[in-house]
Amino acid sequence: MESFYLSIALVTAGVALLSGSINFFAGLYKEREKTDFIFGVLSLSAFVFLILPPTGFILRDQPPYSVALDIKRIFIWVYYALLPWFIEYYSGYKKKFFNYSVIFLLAFSYVVMLFTEHDRTIWYYCTRLALGLILIQGIAGAVKQIKNNHRKEGMWLLTAMIIYGILLTVSTWNQLANTNLKTLMGIRAYFSLHLNLIAFIIIMSIRLKVNTMEKYRLEKMLHWRDTSWNLLIQNMELMVVELDKYGRISYLNPYAVKKLGYHHERELKDKNWFDFFALKEEREALKTLYNEAVEEGKLLSDLTYDIRSKEDKKLIIRWTNVFLMNPDDSVRGIMSIGMDNTEQTKAFEQIQKLKSELEKENLLLKGEKSDDMLKHGIVGHSDAILYAIQKSKQVAATNAGVLLLGETGTGKELFADLIHRSSYRFNKPLVKVNCTSLPAELIESELFGHEKGSFTGAFTSRKGKFEMAEGGTIFLDEIGELPLSLQPKLLRVLQNGEFEKIGGQKPFKVDVRIIAATNRNLQAEVKAGKFREDLFYRLNVFPISIPPLRKRKGDIPLLVSHFVKKFADDQGKSITEISKADLVHFSEYSWPGNIRELINLIERSVIQSRGPVLHIDWQKEETVPDILLSEQMSMEEVERAHILKVLEDCRWKINGDDGAANRLGLNPSTLRSRLKKLQIERGGA
Repeated sequence: MESFYLSIALVTAGVALLSGSINFFAGLYKEREKTDFIFGVLSLSAFVFLILPPTGFILRDQPPYSVALDIKRIFIWVYYALLPWFIEYYSGYKKKFFNYSVIFLLAFSYVVMLFTEHDRTIWYYCTRLALGLILIQGIAGAVKQIKNNHRKEGMWLLTAMIIYGILLTVSTWNQLANTNLKTLMGIRAYFSLHLNLIAFIIIMSIRLKVNTMEKYRLEKMLHWRDTSWNLLIQNMELMVVELDKYGRISYLNPYAVKKLGYHHERELKDKNWFDFFALKEEREALKTLYNEAVEEGKLLSDLTYDIRSKEDKKLIIRWTNVFLMNPDDSVRGIMSIGMDNTEQTKAFEQIQKLKSELEKENLLLKGEKSDDMLKHGIVGHSDAILYAIQKSKQVAATNAGVLLLGETGTGKELFADLIHRSSYRFNKPLVKVNCTSLPAELIESELFGHEKGSFTGAFTSRKGKFEMAEGGTIFLDEIGELPLSLQPKLLRVLQNGEFEKIGGQKPFKVDVRIIAATNRNLQAEVKAGKFREDLFYRLNVFPISIPPLRKRKGDIPLLVSHFVKKFADDQGKSITEISKADLVHFSEYSWPGNIRELINLIERSVIQSRGPVLHIDWQKEETVPDILLSEQMSMEEVERAHILKVLEDCRWKINGDDGAANRLGLNPSTLRSRLKKLQIERGGA
């Protein structure tokens, strides 16, 4: 029987020596391979334990103990003391409690054994407790590996620990079953436990060798991939630049060296990338961006910026960036792979330029203005505007009163000029009066004049507008705003050609032609009792409707061309082109403010434009909802809705460049008078 045990011991010793030697030297050769190194020391300790006399599993551990047996026990103690460290590095289950507890218990049991040779109870149970902790640690480590998707490694360790646990249980049972601890201890107590040396070393040796082979295969694959990657980097037409954490060049591939105008990488090694190649105006900003990326991890994976080569050639490079890491996971630099987009960008810019050229319209080719347009300032050749012009010329030769009807901003004043200049009174004055801009208490004096002392503040006599227009024409704009109390006096002028000044004692005869204009529905005003019916019929002898801009959209290109040239000349600019998109927008827009709104928009755009292309500022132009432009709405309703919208857009600010008066093309006092007339109040309907 002893020869059988001796044979097993020698075979186990051989396995331990072979496995221990291979793993020990593998651990020394490979950095950070602590698992192999510890397993090697562990296996060699088992070999020494098995080979030292007394040989094999028969310890014959009856006191007094020999020195050889004490030395032999030291090596088995080293074996079991190293086992927790091996489990930790193999499984990654880092619980130092097990490691140090096992070492303490084994050391304590050994010391107790030396001083109590004949009482083995204490050191025996300390040893069993240490072996039990190893079992718990091993099983916990295996479970962790399995949970962390390292199933193969975990199953190998679990198998070894199960066998270890079975043998430990059998050994402990044998020991406890023997009432006389001094009898047959050599075989019954230790045989099954020491078989663990064979099982554990063989199982874990096989697994470690499999791991080694897998690592060798992976290293070989990585080496092949590194070689392929290096070949790719060396030959691909992409710039590969590696910078250290301070922005200094640590590597450039040959293509990058060539692109930058150099011959060898060593010419640029350790030079600061940004100082050498970044544009001067962008250098500091790029350095700041790079430092933030390295220090704070704010890496822009995709970045495009310009660089300059050695020959001062500008290159537009699109970079893809990744961090370069140290083994301790700290950032050691950044690798950037750059694609030269210089030619593509130039081509794209050229395409965009050609596309822009195709989209531009020459403002000078929008049609020629006729002599009438140049003479009277009425621009357009649509049927609607030509009809209004024809009617104006038709009535101009007569002495009949004219009523010009149209929305705000349609150019009624220009038609009054046309009628006057086409009449026999053309060499006489044309006096213009805006009935809205005058306070109600002063309008009578303004129209008819006053005598000295006729009211407080009348220190001298004054001629009224009718007296100033003697022999000529008077243009009464916004006649619908004339106070009801003054309408009889105007009717008398129309009927008899005479009036009385304020404070005057006798009538004053005048020969004046009256042209009135309104944006209101006077018939509705008559029905509402706000306008005299007889005065309306006197004024409405020859009505002429001036079309709104939305009904003469064919004239818009000509109008745009005319006013762009006018304002560009005034400001010393040369603007000759406009995009097709803006021309389409001009035609689609509803123009609630009519010509006046168009003029304001063009003047603002000319001021803001640089170069020959007109850039339209549409931000302030808002389309009035279609419901506001309903044909059923009266002029007053349309005007009221439009003014309300502009006021809301301007936050009820009237004065200033961003005020409603400027947007509407009105004098602030005129706008306030209209607000009062239209009963528009802030917060009201």
